[in-house]
Amino acid sequence: MTLDGLKKLMATPGIGLQEMKVFAELFSRLDYENFIQLAQVDIAEATGMAKPHVSRSMKKLIEVGAIIPGPKVGRSQTYRLSPDIGWRGGKKQLRAALSVIEGGKP
Repeated sequence: MTLDGLKKLMATPGIGLQEMKVFAELFSRLDYENFIQLAQVDIAEATGMAKPHVSRSMKKLIEVGAIIPGPKVGRSQTYRLSPDIGWRGGKKQLRAALSVIEGGKP
């Protein structure tokens, strides 16, 4: 994660302590190429938050572009951390991911 990305997220209007708590849990589960597979009930248990609060925080994080929803795998939703905030993977894959976000081809 870049400090600039974290600062940008923290300075985003509407991002408060609950959203940052959920973001920290998601970030702790980050897999290669920014994939995250985690049920909201698991986030609620890990953070001690009520599931409706987790759901609202997830929606806000998606709305501001911090995380990107992906397909469901079983009962769990998948997500990706925005490469603008941080990256776990190789440089070549990062360039491709950033290109897609900027409207280019993968």
